[in-house]
Amino acid sequence: MKITLDRKLFGEISEIKTTILDLAWLILAIGFTYLNYGSFNFLYGILGFVAVFFIHLFVNFHNNYMDYRNSTSEEYREKISTIGINRESLAVVKKWMYGLTVFPLIIGAFLVYKTGWITLAIGIVGVGIGLLYSAGPRPLNSTTVGEIVVAIAITQLVPVTYSYLGLVETGKFDSSTAISIILISLPNTFAFFCAELSNGTCDLEADVKNGRNTLVSKIGKANALSLFKASWAIAFLLIPILAVLKVVPYITLLTVLLYPNIWDDLRPYLHEQIKAKTYPSVIKAVTKLVVTYILLIAVGAIGKLIMSLL
Repeated sequence: MKITLDRKLFGEISEIKTTILDLAWLILAIGFTYLNYGSFNFLYGILGFVAVFFIHLFVNFHNNYMDYRNSTSEEYREKISTIGINRESLAVVKKWMYGLTVFPLIIGAFLVYKTGWITLAIGIVGVGIGLLYSAGPRPLNSTTVGEIVVAIAITQLVPVTYSYLGLVETGKFDSSTAISIILISLPNTFAFFCAELSNGTCDLEADVKNGRNTLVSKIGKANALSLFKASWAIAFLLIPILAVLKVVPYITLLTVLLYPNIWDDLRPYLHEQIKAKTYPSVIKAVTKLVVTYILLIAVGAIGKLIMSLL
């Protein structure tokens, strides 16, 4: 029986290109902890990253698998689903999906043993949200809150997890620490919410055919585009507010200079919402904002560390 997957197809089903954000959240957590506490446990942090990386691949496999299996539209199965287009066996996809759980289970067990039940609780919540996105009697991707929950889980929960792992042995992680990392992550949350909205507008017809009552189907495409623009504006407005409040380094203000360039990236999508043609331009814009913002936080942390050594 066939058990292998073509490398290209594996990349498409696992959406491996999106895992670059897992590394970005780790850099954000390291920058945050060094800015505020001057330390980070790299062993736990890197192990957490590896676990999150494989969980991310697993969840993407699971979502593509469930979307294909639960679809009631033949057009979706044959022309949109990566599994259907490539006529891949569901049994093979399922075996790879479960195979991807081996590393996170081993690493997770070690981290729980070393750091306690909070790591286990965070892991259960994170994986639970990932699975419920496309499974269960009412999957999140078929509800009006799906885009919001996913944006919060990815941009807030993962950095909080990394920060907890990085600080757990110092005893410095508390509720105020969690609130601080959540505040720092807010620009990323609004940018990622825009990515979810753009995905919803591009998939609107397919979602309606498959009976998914998403936020975009609820408010309509025109209102979704208005919300998209407002969310981008909020993402950029939050950066100077956080800098003035000294939540993030002043150097992050340089991120605002990207606004005209990012708006140019978004114009094709705002003109027409076509998944293969204009959705990638939104992902490019989101990546550009998130990576620049996080790297500038890291630069601020390095600068503070250097000053403390002089």
